[in-house]
Amino acid sequence: MAQAIPVSSDLAVPADDQAQAPLRDGQCPANRKSTPEARARKVLMLERARQQTLLRLMESVRAEMAILESVLRELLSDPAFVALLRRQGFATMPRLLRDRLSGRNS
Repeated sequence: MAQAIPVSSDLAVPADDQAQAPLRDGQCPANRKSTPEARARKVLMLERARQQTLLRLMESVRAEMAILESVLRELLSDPAFVALLRRQGFATMPRLLRDRLSGRNS
């Protein structure tokens, strides 16, 4: 009879229940480096997350600005408030603010 040749553990094929799940999101086993495509994908995903966070922040600032504009318009329509501002030395306002409140430069 022929004698069986021992199989190295490096060449062993894992059983179905021991098979590794497919790699996702550019993950590589610890003994291999990630591919350039995986690194690029990761960078793009991080950049997308950063930009989405920035967009959410911008939307919240825009909503707060709308509230502030509304409040300031209401206050400036009150003659007593305008008189108080003048007594305190606030006789003028910046042109950009005036234009924004008048709706010319929204």
